[in-house]
Amino acid sequence: MAVGRALRHRNYRLFFFGQGVSLIGTWITRIATSWLVYRLTGSAVMLGVVVFAGQIPTFLIAPFAGVLVDRWNRWRVLLVAQTLAML
Repeated sequence: MAVGRALRHRNYRLFFFGQGVSLIGTWITRIATSWLVYRLTGSAVMLGVVVFAGQIPTFLIAPFAGVLVDRWNRWRVLLVAQTLAML
């Protein structure tokens, strides 16, 4: 099993479980925001607007980011992306 072999390495375990915690936090934030909007407004339309607005950055940035990652040094792109995410 490939995942089992990868989990033998400490750094990969830290990365894997850190990403898991981050993903769970992101899900909780999105669900809580959606729940709050629907609870305050009672409007499915407003709920749809909020959920869509949360996806706009991905829709706009993803095509350009794909081109840049193919052309630039991936390590530097990852470093810059993680630094910006941290800020």
